[in-house]
Amino acid sequence: MGTLFKSELMSRCQLYLPPEAAYNCVAELGELGLAQFVDLNPDVSAFQRQFVGEVKRCEEMERKLRYVETEIVKEKIVIAEESEGNIPAPAPREIVELEASLTTIENNLREVNTNYVALRKNHLELSELKNMLKKTEVFLSENQLNLQELDENTRLLDDPSEREKELEEQNYSSMKFNLTGGVIDRARLLAFERMLWRVSMGNVFLKVADIDEQMEDPSTGDILYKAVFIIFFQGEALRSRVKKICEGFHAAVYPCPDSGVERREMMCGVDTRLSDLSTVLTQTTEHRHRLLVAAAASLRSSYVKVRKMKAVYHVLNMFSQRDGGRVLIGEAWLPTSDIPDIRAAVNTGAQTAGATIPPTIEKVPTTEEHPTFNR
Repeated sequence: MGTLFKSELMSRCQLYLPPEAAYNCVAELGELGLAQFVDLNPDVSAFQRQFVGEVKRCEEMERKLRYVETEIVKEKIVIAEESEGNIPAPAPREIVELEASLTTIENNLREVNTNYVALRKNHLELSELKNMLKKTEVFLSENQLNLQELDENTRLLDDPSEREKELEEQNYSSMKFNLTGGVIDRARLLAFERMLWRVSMGNVFLKVADIDEQMEDPSTGDILYKAVFIIFFQGEALRSRVKKICEGFHAAVYPCPDSGVERREMMCGVDTRLSDLSTVLTQTTEHRHRLLVAAAASLRSSYVKVRKMKAVYHVLNMFSQRDGGRVLIGEAWLPTSDIPDIRAAVNTGAQTAGATIPPTIEKVPTTEEHPTFNR
């Protein structure tokens, strides 16, 4: 019997396991936690071992579980804790079911997330369009009132020369102005304005208004600070230049009708689409939350099963094959006093697997220093 200062007596033993029962036997030994295995294939790389395919499958399942856990943590959902001792290593036939279940959960989550990001992106674009139409309507209506007041004042003058000058100004003002409206990040606004001024040589008129509504990035959820801009210019040459400048500064350009009636009709249509989109977003969020709550209930138990399964296959990769693969041979250090319990656990694993050949444990005489073991 070992003490705090002295290790228990250890024996190096060979284990002869039938291949169909090897997994269950090693799993039972793992639950006991009394065996330290020795690698019998030190010269074989990890990619050339017998159970490397199963280890890769376990690593892929771990990746899926980490992805699901990341999504659950983002939503601040409580994950149910599980004790490792209460969950045995899954049987080999359960691996396919667990793998299929994790694949289904991951695919459903990815599909919902993709749809959710697309819906939020569409919602952001509609919100920007709504703000642009609103700011444009306010700006153009204010200027129209100013022009009407100016027109009423000028009609009080009866001087014919002034009338002729007025007609010339009206003819000049009747020239067609192009209007381009959109939304840009506030941080790029100053450089955007300077570039427009230089490229057009001062032949554009820019009107800017900040968007007070809080907006979020569809992918990251970060808060966006945007501003509406309206550009007035003449000529097709300037149109192409303005378009290129907007593309260069990643400004979103939206169609803006010249007529007030058309703008108000477009505003009504945008409001309707935003209302419908908000309903769909709410339903998508609820569906995603239900998926994550269901996944959180079994997340820890799935983690334990996959990690135990992976540990079993890592140990089996230390075994060597004999007689054309009809028997697996492994070596391990075992506490001498616990060898009867270890034999019973190995026999239990063989019976669970339905093996016809019983496993065997034999002591191997050695002069090698045994590992330290304290209970």
